[in-house]
Amino acid sequence: MSREPRSVSTDHVRVVRAGHGANCSSIGSVIDTLFLTALSGGAVFAAIAAALSEEPIHMTPGSGASSEPSEPPTAPTGSGEQGS
Repeated sequence: MSREPRSVSTDHVRVVRAGHGANCSSIGSVIDTLFLTALSGGAVFAAIAAALSEEPIHMTPGSGASSEPSEPPTAPTGSGEQGS
């Protein structure tokens, strides 16, 4: 193989594509596209979840829930040994 640059005639070029993976028709370009699509979908999902998490929760009377905050559960007292 020669190390000298060769000139390319326009008669020998069918199509020149621009962009990521432009002149490569390998499976790598498909995998890149699928990865970027999944990444974009995850970002949209995270944005929607973050937007919905800021909405305050309102309790309506009669829903069966107490308006008083409940006490946190207490730890059982004892020596910690299982029965004998």
